[in-house]
Parts: sequence; C-alpha cells; structure tokens
Amino acid sequence: MYGHAPGAEVLIAALAVWVGRVRLSPLGQGPIMKRHQHAACLLAGWAAFCVAAAHAADIAEREVGVLLGGGQADADLVGGRHDTGTSLLGVRYGQRLNDRFSLFGDLVYGAYDGNRIGVGDADVTTLRGGFEWMASRQPRYNWFLSGGLGVMDVNTAGSNGFTRPMASLGVGQSWEAGANDAFRWEVRADRSFGDGGLPGAGLVNFQALVGYAWGLGAPLDSDGDGVANRVDLCPGTPKGAKTGPRGCPLDTDGDGVFDGLDRCPGTGAGVKVDADGCPLDADGDGVPDSRDRCPSVAAPATSDGCPPRPAGPKTPGSQAPESQSARPAETGAPAKLTLDGVIFDKASDRLRPESLTILDNVAATLKEWGEVKVEVAGHTDSVGQAAFNRRLSQRRAEAVRAYLLGKGVAASRLIARGYGESEPVADNKTAAGRAKNRRVELIPRL
Repeated sequence: MYGHAPGAEVLIAALAVWVGRVRLSPLGQGPIMKRHQHAACLLAGWAAFCVAAAHAADIAEREVGVLLGGGQADADLVGGRHDTGTSLLGVRYGQRLNDRFSLFGDLVYGAYDGNRIGVGDADVTTLRGGFEWMASRQPRYNWFLSGGLGVMDVNTAGSNGFTRPMASLGVGQSWEAGANDAFRWEVRADRSFGDGGLPGAGLVNFQALVGYAWGLGAPLDSDGDGVANRVDLCPGTPKGAKTGPRGCPLDTDGDGVFDGLDRCPGTGAGVKVDADGCPLDADGDGVPDSRDRCPSVAAPATSDGCPPRPAGPKTPGSQAPESQSARPAETGAPAKLTLDGVIFDKASDRLRPESLTILDNVAATLKEWGEVKVEVAGHTDSVGQAAFNRRLSQRRAEAVRAYLLGKGVAASRLIARGYGESEPVADNKTAAGRAKNRRVELIPRL
C-alpha cells in the first residue's frame, strides 16, 4: 500500500521557495535568475515523487561513505564563469536515529574557475551536519529530504577568501547494497550568510552527488533468525526455528513443524503430528495414531494399540478377524516386552555388565515362544541430535540382537530396528521420563 508522506508538501514547498530566493547578479541578472529558478523547480519536482510505502529499505545503524559529483557556483563568486561547473569530492558519516530519521555529517571540496575581479579562481569546501528524513520508504530504496547547517570556506586567487555559516537543503535516494551497504545520490543547494567582502547577502551553490556508504554495526534482523532483513526471503520466522542461508525455516522431516521447534524431529513421512511435531496419540496409550489399529481404545504396552483378545476355538475354513491378523496370540508371546534393566554406556551401544543376566533370561524366553519372529526395537530420549539418536538406537538394537544370537536364538527370527527419539513413552523434560524413553523392546511379528 502506498500513500503520501505526511508533511512532505511543506518541505517540498520550502525547498523550492528557499532556493528560488537567489538574488539577481549584476553580471548576469536575467539568465542567472532563470537558471536558479529552473533548478529550484527540478528539486521540487524530484521531491514530489516521494510517496510512503509500508515496507521500507533498511537503514544501517552507522555508515561511512565517499561522495563524487559536480557543482555549480554562484555568479557572485565566479563572475562570468558561472556556467562552468566543477567536479566534487567528499566524505560522509551517517547515524540512524530510527526508521525515519538519521543524523549525518559530510565534507565536500570543489575547485571552481572564475574571472571575478579581485576573486579569480576559488576553492570551496563545505562542512555541514543535519538530519535526513525518509520521506518515502520503498522495499529496496528510500527517498529522503536532507537539511542541515554548516560552514562554507572559500579560498580565492585574490584577497577575498572567507569562511561563512551556511544552511543546506537537498533531496535524494538511498538504495540497498548487500546486507548492510548503500548506493546513494543527492541534489542539494548550499546558501551562505553574510557578504564576506562580496556584494549581496550570500551565495547559493548547487551540488549533485553520488556515493557509496559502508554500513557499520550488525545489519537489521527483525525476526532474530541470524539472517539480515535485506537477504531474508522469509521474514517473520518464529523464534527458535532453524533457518537456511536465505532465512527460510527448515523442516527436515516434512511434518509441518519447523526444525528447532520440533520436539520429535524424526517423524516419518505422512505421520500426523501435534503442534510440537510429535505423533498424535488420540487415546493416550503410547502407540502413535499412525500405528494404532484401535485409535479410540487405550491399550498401553501393545504393538498395535489394540487390547489383547483371547483366542477362540477355530473351525475349518474360519479366519481370524482382520484386527488380529498381525497378533501372534496362539504363540503365547505377549504383544510387546520391554527389557527393563538392559542399559548401555552413555552415547554408546556397549551393553553394561548388569544387562547380560537379563538378556540370558530373554534368550531362554524367546526359545519358549516357538518360531515367532521378533523385532528388537531400540529407543532413545530426546537429548542430542535426532539423526544421531536414530543411529544410536539402531546400533543398540543390533547389539541386543547379536547377544541373543550368541545365546542360540535363530537369526531368521530376529530383526533390529532403531526408532531414535520418535516414540517417547514419558516426558523428556524430566530425568525419570528420559530414563523410561531409553529402552529396548521385543515386539512379536508374524
């Protein structure tokens, strides 16, 4: 949305009137007046393009820059050579006050050719300081109006050198460059006060300047994601979310919850999750809805979320209900067995000595289950990176499988799988909860 900048009309009119007040020169009254009035109209015309925008180019906290350009001196200074311009060189410093105003200071030098009797050629140095107002704030650039006070120092070939106070008004643009720099241009008029030995009330010199400014300090980063506003393609990233190099949030597992905010970052594709990125569990039985074949019935400690059903007598040609097709009820094996007391060294797949006796008993139990195939499922807490935890849980499951194979359990009956931190059974915020989540389970499979 665009709209006219409040108060812009007043400053535009003041700029035109102030510049247009240049008095007639005795060495060229008509032409000089017409040229100065024409320049005033140009300044006012350029300023009239200023409109306000909702999203503005960012202003560096502090900046230093160089200025190049051309200037035209008052005929009272250079006499009949008033049409002869000169090249300008300068330096500039800026300090942001807020998103609308900045302080600035600049120093500009130019050498003018002149033929005024008693003056001749003139070296003019202006030093000024003041404010810049962002009259129009655009997505990549800002229109600004500048105003300030300073001094005009004139060294001449004759004896009429002087230093006078002056006021200055200008209009220009500042364009974003990189993450914190800026290109800029400005057209301005400097008016001195006092005659300094020359006729009249003062001099008016015009300058057209272009420059480059290097930003100092950290670039603006409104959403705090570590990516500067100017290169951030996704402004407004939620706090804590991890982002890519252009500021867009990452979602490694594709569940719609950004990395850094996702408490269950290893969620599989297609799994429905809650606001924290963890699998939904409508009946609260610890079996995610994606694996829960009885999502409205709580059945803790089961592999498919359905309560155990007694196996009834079979009749020729009869089939087990579909919900029982993956349940080995006739084997006498439980739906799931958590191996309490089987623990490992920290961040390792090395079994602790106290776990071996438990696994010896597990091996004996598996032999009693007949030929039932069993998944050895490894799980971790949420401490550390999700990818590391998934790999660690896989190695731990394989370590348990290897031990059971060594105790005589057939290799064809055992498969090892690691789930990392994706299927917690307790709150990872507490030490007790994390201890429960670090577990190995045996799940019978047909």
